[in-house]
Amino acid sequence: MPVSRLLEGIIGMSKSRWRLVSLALLGVIGIIAGAVYAAGHGDAEVRVATMRHDDGRVEVAVQQRDADGGWGERQLPTARFLPPGVTGEWRVSSPVGVSVAAATDGMTDSAAMSTDAPAELYCVIHHGSETDPFWFAFNQAAVGSAAALGLTNIEVKGEPDVAAHAAAIDDCVERGALGVASTIPDLAGLQSSLMAARSSAFLITFNSGAEVAGLVGSTVHYGLNDRAAGSLAGAEFNAAGVTGTVLCVLHEPVNIGLSDRCDGLEDSYAGAVERVQLPDGDLTDQAYHITAGTAIATAIGTHEAAGVLVLNGALAQTATGTVAQISSTAKVGVIGAAVAAPFLVDDGALLFAIADGSQEQATHVLLALKNVDANPAARALLSLSASQAQATTTMLIRPVVLNQAYISNFPPGWRAQACALAQQFAAQLVSEFCSE
Repeated sequence: MPVSRLLEGIIGMSKSRWRLVSLALLGVIGIIAGAVYAAGHGDAEVRVATMRHDDGRVEVAVQQRDADGGWGERQLPTARFLPPGVTGEWRVSSPVGVSVAAATDGMTDSAAMSTDAPAELYCVIHHGSETDPFWFAFNQAAVGSAAALGLTNIEVKGEPDVAAHAAAIDDCVERGALGVASTIPDLAGLQSSLMAARSSAFLITFNSGAEVAGLVGSTVHYGLNDRAAGSLAGAEFNAAGVTGTVLCVLHEPVNIGLSDRCDGLEDSYAGAVERVQLPDGDLTDQAYHITAGTAIATAIGTHEAAGVLVLNGALAQTATGTVAQISSTAKVGVIGAAVAAPFLVDDGALLFAIADGSQEQATHVLLALKNVDANPAARALLSLSASQAQATTTMLIRPVVLNQAYISNFPPGWRAQACALAQQFAAQLVSEFCSE
């Protein structure tokens, strides 16, 4: 496996930070409430048509008045069904385009002016911060994939606060998003919003929450097999002869996926596992790493820990540095990609690293949204209620471990090649390994 492949998922984190710009929703929205499109030369009248079906659903359409005063054919938005039993809240359809006939004054012809239908809106919402290297890489990969696939009206954003995350989902639904992709770090805080999204949009879930995706009506869930990753970590500690307590270090206050990793560690590790909760903070802030290192050092002393598992690549050097600083013999492992991981493993400071698949997850999510955008059959699923839809399809990335055995298969001179690449993008993260 080329060394460059080991680094590609996280190499972008050291580039200049930039904020993702949410692309504006073009054209006409709010057709459910009715609208009048005005232009410099005239107006076009539209009206809303509704029909209740035998199963209780209400279907909506829009009609536009013709030049002769009659009403044209019903235009059917892709998302146009109101599930039975929904009361007391506004729902919106997906957008449709309307044309505006030019006003005549005896000197102009009656040719109609028209507007192209706006691109469908898609939203990708996760629980990560831009300062988390995993989510920074995910955001970059998602935006790049959207551009490559021709999805021009897509918003990618992170909302670490559960309430803000739910509000962002609600906002996308309110604006008529055809597709919504979301993580599920906290089922209780997001279930209502995700179920509402499922009633009017194609719902995809990813990353955290694979085991609860079916409870929100997700059509497909993509992510790392978090529990398997934790189990693989436990097997690595066992193989290294670790027998004392292993710390499972959680860097986010609420995240089902991180808890699953600790659960997997408990499943396979032969000894005791203690969970250590770090304060929430900015993983790019040096002060936070000092705080995290202090917490890890304290926990090692308190539990006489023989092993430490951190769950984000950005914490790999923090953990190995802390162990060295306090002269501990604890073995350190990480679930999460880190630029320095191959060097740390080769030097014996890091027992193993398990990649977390940020770019793979972004690519799969965007491909699924593109399938909705291009495939009428996929769009037809929007007419189904969550109870009518097929069970969630779960697609999980198999975790792969980078350890000494893996390193032994690298070609001669790999460190020099890796350093040459890293010096271009992340010199500050590998300077101690590439000083020559």
